[in-house]
Amino acid sequence: MLTMIFAAAALLLTIALPIFPDGLSLPIAAFLALYTAAGLGGLVRAHEARALLVLFLPWIAALLLGLLIGVLRGNHMEQAIEDALPYILFVLGLVAGRGAALPRAILWVIVLVCVVDGARSLALMPSFDLRSVRSTFNFHKVIAGHLLIGIYAAALLRRLLPRRRRIQRALLAAAIATLVVAVVATVSRGMALGLALGAGIAYYRRRPGRGLTLALTLLVVAALFAGALLALGESYLRLGSSATIDGRLREISESLREFRAMPLFGAGLGAEMVVDGFYVSYVHNMLAYHLWKFGLFGSGLLSLPFWPLLRQALRAPLALSPTLIGGAVSVAVYLVTCASYKTYFLVPMIGLCVGVSLTIARRAADSR
Repeated sequence: MLTMIFAAAALLLTIALPIFPDGLSLPIAAFLALYTAAGLGGLVRAHEARALLVLFLPWIAALLLGLLIGVLRGNHMEQAIEDALPYILFVLGLVAGRGAALPRAILWVIVLVCVVDGARSLALMPSFDLRSVRSTFNFHKVIAGHLLIGIYAAALLRRLLPRRRRIQRALLAAAIATLVVAVVATVSRGMALGLALGAGIAYYRRRPGRGLTLALTLLVVAALFAGALLALGESYLRLGSSATIDGRLREISESLREFRAMPLFGAGLGAEMVVDGFYVSYVHNMLAYHLWKFGLFGSGLLSLPFWPLLRQALRAPLALSPTLIGGAVSVAVYLVTCASYKTYFLVPMIGLCVGVSLTIARRAADSR
């Protein structure tokens, strides 16, 4: 029970945390301490959590190798620690979620946190003219993409609740609606793409025939109304504006140039590069970032634990696997297309979500 309390307290504390921290403040220190306590509690409580930790041992090798390369290349150690922190936080959240006594309660807290942040972003918008107004301008925190995690958590809880729980199901439906509106109001291409792909894949896995028919219908509609859809995309998703895309492409191009110079082990933790006259330590593309800092060898080590997790998700009961896989695709798409994989409060939330989802899927499979 203490594991769940620590994890829930850490999640609730994220409501008050800044997205761009300036040093180690007392609230951030408390947040890190709570997640550490939750992770240690999960390891002590559950054998499954300890088994997951063993599964992620390749990450230790990848981080130590990245640190060694960083030291040899003279990279900044403060930046190296910052680079390593998201991986540690993800594992802490993962084992805490796997060892939580009441995994559904964790999902409810995630939904609450995401709805609060989504509602705050909508309330701060001066208007809903999405051609010129974005919720991220007024509430930068929703840039992290945790609204997608809230949608997944609410959808999974609805799948788990029996139909007689009408009030709870209605609350979750309202939460999903609020979060979808908040995602639309972010005017984020990556978030919109992640939401669309995740929902589409979940629907296809649940009803393959209807999903294929829907996809073909949407393709026909897109072909018939291509001009109108393109105009909508230009006004809403800024498809005609290349300012942000060009900057991110320059980041990716520079990081891949660094990768080609050091393809096997990468530039190491703490590496920085100059883009448009500024020193940057991250890239708005998770794949390019890992190739740059870890190289082929380190990136391979980091990917190893996810294959068993993917197999577990695919073996989940049919009633749950579409939501599990759709949610994973939704969040992964946004992480790949932005820099949220570096966000200190988002990464442990993802770990928690994965951990409790594995627990729920395992219990559902055992009860069949």
